[in-house]
Amino acid sequence: MRKIELAELKQIELELLVRFSEYCQRHGLRFYLYAGTLLGAVRHKGFIPWDDDIDVCMPRPDYERFYELVKQDPIDPQISAITYRDVPTCICPFIKLQDLRTWGHEEDLREEFQTSVWIDIFPMDGVPADDPTLSRDIDRLNRLVRLISLGSRPFVKCADPLRLIKRYYIFKRYGNTDLDAVNAEIEEIAMRVPYDSSEQVGVLVFDLIQQTIGERAWYDEPVMLEFEGHWFPAPADYDACLTRLYGDYMTPPPEKDRVPHAFQVWWKDGYGPEEEMK
Repeated sequence: MRKIELAELKQIELELLVRFSEYCQRHGLRFYLYAGTLLGAVRHKGFIPWDDDIDVCMPRPDYERFYELVKQDPIDPQISAITYRDVPTCICPFIKLQDLRTWGHEEDLREEFQTSVWIDIFPMDGVPADDPTLSRDIDRLNRLVRLISLGSRPFVKCADPLRLIKRYYIFKRYGNTDLDAVNAEIEEIAMRVPYDSSEQVGVLVFDLIQQTIGERAWYDEPVMLEFEGHWFPAPADYDACLTRLYGDYMTPPPEKDRVPHAFQVWWKDGYGPEEEMK
């Protein structure tokens, strides 16, 4: 197997995004650039230079329709959409759209949670209108998302005895967590309020839950933004979205924080850039 370096990884991810966008256009599905990909489009007209992933989001009705459609009408034989619902090695309550010609591993996950080059597709859900219910749900969702991280973490030895004890405790305490049950509860809470009847919406199934919540009107009339020479839909008020997520998003972080994810990936034997998808 040949290792895939950062520049090539980005090209594979961009191809996935383009194919996904074409599929959504063909089937009338709503989606938007999201998180670091939205930031990259606004600040760099493409990838954040040190970033190595692509994120999009979809209103829950479109997300569920996409997940069912793509099983019957795949984007390509070498592209697969997976979640924890039907793939044991996936620990995510959101879709990973994968290039099956590749194989990879995230260093902060145990070996059994293998993956391929992917883009993340997050569902957007409605949020409760009353503050006590919203606060309770967000607290519970944050704990569950944290539990997925703890429950999928490998035990890695180190020289520091205190850190070693802490790592061993986490592994023994959370290593046998039923991650499918955790993910199912996350989805159950996230889906309580319908997207299209809610004035506020957000990505409730992953990190930074509070910061993702905003007006549904931001997304009702999307704008097109350039990303690596292609144009994709984005929330009309992308400034409000990015400010909520990152604060002063136009100022890059300190040099020491400009690092990619701890992820390594390879072409599977018999595949490579010459093996184009149909």
